[in-house]
Amino acid sequence: MNVPALMLKNINKYMSEDFSLNSINLDLFYGEVHALIGENGSGKSMIINVINGIFKKDSGQIYVDGQEINANSVYEAKKLGIHSVLQDVALYPNLSIAENVYADKMPYKNELLHWIDYDQLIYNCKELFKDLNINLNPEAMLGSLGYAQLHLVELIKAYISDARIIIFDEPTSCFSPVEKAVLYQVIHELKKRKKAIIYITHSLDEIEQVADRVTVIYQGKIIGTRNVTVTTTEEIIELMAMTEVGKRYPKLDIPLGKTIMSVKDLSFETVLSDINFDLRKGEILGVTGLAGSGRSMLAKCIFGVTKPTTGTIEVNGKPATIHEPYDAIRAGVALLPEDRINSSVFGSLSLQSNVSIASLRRFVQHMVIDPYILADVSNSYVEKLSIKPGNADDIVRTYSGGNQQKMAVARWMMSHLKIYIMDEPTRGVDIASKTDIYNCMVDMVRKGASIIFISSDIDEIMGMCDRILVMNSGKLVCDVPRAQASKELILKYAAK
Repeated sequence: MNVPALMLKNINKYMSEDFSLNSINLDLFYGEVHALIGENGSGKSMIINVINGIFKKDSGQIYVDGQEINANSVYEAKKLGIHSVLQDVALYPNLSIAENVYADKMPYKNELLHWIDYDQLIYNCKELFKDLNINLNPEAMLGSLGYAQLHLVELIKAYISDARIIIFDEPTSCFSPVEKAVLYQVIHELKKRKKAIIYITHSLDEIEQVADRVTVIYQGKIIGTRNVTVTTTEEIIELMAMTEVGKRYPKLDIPLGKTIMSVKDLSFETVLSDINFDLRKGEILGVTGLAGSGRSMLAKCIFGVTKPTTGTIEVNGKPATIHEPYDAIRAGVALLPEDRINSSVFGSLSLQSNVSIASLRRFVQHMVIDPYILADVSNSYVEKLSIKPGNADDIVRTYSGGNQQKMAVARWMMSHLKIYIMDEPTRGVDIASKTDIYNCMVDMVRKGASIIFISSDIDEIMGMCDRILVMNSGKLVCDVPRAQASKELILKYAAK
């Protein structure tokens, strides 16, 4: 019988009264992709942190090639042959792309003096990118890259590493179909090299695409492990949510009202060019495209984070002067940005403070904020979005990424604005939590709000939107009603 590349035996880890890892038993073999799936806060990332030595297990054993290990840091885990690609990138923005890719395998002219052979470095990186069909300049500074491209660099670092065990934590959460194709190629090559791969994902399509086995985790416990070839999608969802499978996209056909926003001839340097579209009352308007197409820059220009080079924005038929986010909020426009960590979450503040910070004016009584009304209303939104654990005084940085994302959605819902720009609101969020967000979107438009829904997930764009805009190289190249849209049509315009 083959010895597992990695085995976790009866791992226990107490975190709080609300959460613990309980008797985790998991194995991983060479040449295998073992997927982990479960709700946000179910314990997936905690298991990875225990493997990497970030958190000390309370009891149990971890084995690599049959030998017990006890890593005390990510560095020690790497020395033991374990390389992790996590959701939050750990790169050097002041160095070139090539220097970041080969940071652990730098070619030297003189190893003793650590003199780097830059010509060889650039050559190696160019050849690597050519093999993987990656369109990046190895000599460009890493700080010039977008969010998805940074994760692509992390992916390539894992690909060229000498690690025997590679862990991917939500690798496609910010990827378009083009980057996903690179990822799948990388995983295929790693399997051919007999690497052992743990693959954390919320996408059932990805499990079917890359995984050999899938393990479902729920509230710190392993519910079951299945061979992908003999398991249905419905079985996995039911194990994950511990409920029967419901409708994936709860879109309602709501009659659309008058035009509430018009964007005319909007351009920004070479990133956006002559963007024109209208948004109607009660409409969910989808915006999709490949990484670098200009989706997020469009959101920033409308919200006043970035000043457009040319163009005008009208709200309710009147010109809106938006020089900064405060102007946008006064005009009734909210933005949920794609970069949750740096642009949306106040990690050191409490859950209640994070949820209510955009709506404090609503709770002023005689020039003083009423703490009781504020607490009641904040808690109602926490419950509506199933944010867990959900205690008002919880510090948000201790929450899982998915719960942080739902907190950001709750913040803007509580503000009662009329136009919401939601940039990748379901990125890194499990299926059950995605449904919570979808239901909230439907509730918002049912009450008269309008949503610009930016996403790289074409399925959710088609499932939730009334109309779909496709961006390519900073231009709107397709505007199609939901009834006439198809995945093939969207990809055709996005990739042409």
